[in-house]
Amino acid sequence: MYKAIIFDLDNTLLDYDRCESDSLLMTGGRHGFEQWERFTWEAFRATFDPINWTYWSERVVRKLTIHQVLEYSFRDTLEKLERDKGEAEALARTYWEHFCAICHFEEGAPELLADLHGSRKLAVVSNGIGEAQRRRTASGGIDHLFDAFVVSDEVGLWKPDRTIFEVALRELGLDRSEVLFVGDSLQDDYAGARNAGIDFCFYNRKRVTLDRGYEPDYVIERIGDIRGVLSGER
Repeated sequence: MYKAIIFDLDNTLLDYDRCESDSLLMTGGRHGFEQWERFTWEAFRATFDPINWTYWSERVVRKLTIHQVLEYSFRDTLEKLERDKGEAEALARTYWEHFCAICHFEEGAPELLADLHGSRKLAVVSNGIGEAQRRRTASGGIDHLFDAFVVSDEVGLWKPDRTIFEVALRELGLDRSEVLFVGDSLQDDYAGARNAGIDFCFYNRKRVTLDRGYEPDYVIERIGDIRGVLSGER
């Protein structure tokens, strides 16, 4: 039925949470975090995570680069933890170096892509950063599998704006009725697919209960279960 499957990337094909955690651990290891007096990763993450999320969420409005997002996140975290904030720029560079090199997959994702490749077109529509998304998929050996690869900072469009999906449709040479979009975010992916008039499969990796008003065309709890959707099962 579908001539192409468009995937979100982070926490759909790639395990973003694990990639981020490992990048922070390696950054801390290189910069000697664990030698700090009374240091714990729990305390660091409890401080860093909300600061980082705020800068990331505001990056478009404030016109921040990813390197500024990271530098300011480390700077504010170090300041709150009463550490030397002058190290923030170096920490940001180290983190980005590690993050762009790491590719942890969602369980079953590489096998699914290998199975689908050749039988229908494959694409990515991501709200991430182009440098990271391209380097990570290359590191994981899956970059060559995609017929379209659309990343928000490269095209200046962000989900749930329908226009970013129209870019992918043009690159695929297909109509919206011929594609299925798979993603894990109700805010960005579900809403984006609805705005674009594209069928949506919700990858419910956290097994959340859907509130009223959310009616994806399909729901799966393992990414490999997309095979059942494509064979006509729900």
